[in-house]
Amino acid sequence: MRRRDGARQTGPGRRRATKGGARARAARIVHAVANGRSLDDRIHGAADDADHALVSALAFGTIRHWFSLSEVITHSLEKPLRKKDAIVFCLLAVGAFQIRHLRIPAHAAVDETVAAATGIGRPWAKALINQILRGLSDRNATNWPPPISTAAKYDHPDWITERVFAQRGEAANAILAANLTRAPMTLRVNRRKGSRPDYLELLRAAGMSCAEGECDTAVYLDEPVAVADLPGFVAGNVSVQDEGAQWATTALSLSPGDRVLDACAAPGGKALACLERADVHVTALDIDATRGARISLDAVRLGLTSHLEVLTADATTLDWWDGRLFDKVLIDAPCSGTGTLRRHPDIKLLKHAADLQPYRTIQSKLSHTLAAVLKPGGSLIYCTCSILDEENDAVISDLLHARPELRLADVPGDFGMPARYGRLILPTEGGSDGFYYAHLVRR
Repeated sequence: MRRRDGARQTGPGRRRATKGGARARAARIVHAVANGRSLDDRIHGAADDADHALVSALAFGTIRHWFSLSEVITHSLEKPLRKKDAIVFCLLAVGAFQIRHLRIPAHAAVDETVAAATGIGRPWAKALINQILRGLSDRNATNWPPPISTAAKYDHPDWITERVFAQRGEAANAILAANLTRAPMTLRVNRRKGSRPDYLELLRAAGMSCAEGECDTAVYLDEPVAVADLPGFVAGNVSVQDEGAQWATTALSLSPGDRVLDACAAPGGKALACLERADVHVTALDIDATRGARISLDAVRLGLTSHLEVLTADATTLDWWDGRLFDKVLIDAPCSGTGTLRRHPDIKLLKHAADLQPYRTIQSKLSHTLAAVLKPGGSLIYCTCSILDEENDAVISDLLHARPELRLADVPGDFGMPARYGRLILPTEGGSDGFYYAHLVRR
């Protein structure tokens, strides 16, 4: 996500900033998410806004705190809004977010949000918005309306909160709190282009404050920047990738000459990281041809095309397979994404407990199917960006019972914490997203 300073910029292709314009566009994005649209898709579609950074900050923040904000707005309204005016509710939430969570002066937040009523096509709502937001702006942090529901208390849907407390125990409060923070911008240094210490010097010379991660390729930026502003990005010196995802190459324990399959590979970060780390041959498989094409483009930027094959196919079948076995198989399985709620807060609105079983079905199908392409003695790494047992240990338990030719092995690398069958990385404030890794070997 871009910087949140709200600086306005104009130029070719940029929409001229108008009073209340950023709030109106943020409210439209929030309204779209509340109606089932992806936050990332809507944010990227608004990239030509003059106030793109501010729009992003408002939309992401409002969705991140949706449950507490919507409770406050609901109790501030004398009567519910009509369904066709739900966007007014979303604009009120954007206004309440500014008052509660941003350093924007309350009077400016109120004035701009009131002006935004025209931008959402509801000028009649100005008086209502003014009344509610001025009432909220008179409250400080100590007398802000206390949460009533569990969802508002933790700003998570109950189905996530209940599972996190049941499965993660004493770490639950820290996980839920971390999910309400902004994820850091994390980089992966291309080892074929230079060392991490050298790249840290490039960043510092460019005036960017940074720090090493635990993974030997990870670098954290204190403040996010546009990728085009990263030293050496165009030349392939560095990529943007969460540290939790970077541990995949450690877990795979690559050796020169290995044939590696990365199933469900798009956007390709793990496949390309394998090529950066060792002289291996990688087959990147993904069902989406457009996303697969992006892997090929990024490989060109990184100078990694010679040992990469990108295939478009369904990894739950073997229609694509030529019969040659792989030394290493990485299954980056589709999942609920509950380890990435800082980056994707819309998951809390878009996904539900009922979605876990369909994910479990495809996770099991992928792992059962792809075990067949693994060499005897070869390693299968199963990973997700979920922190829920249903998508992690439970899948591995089923696989071990159904495929006796597989045995459980330790996950290479000292990262995260032990789980029943693998290793679990919990999302932490300022650190990695949540990830799960399990390692199985074919007998």
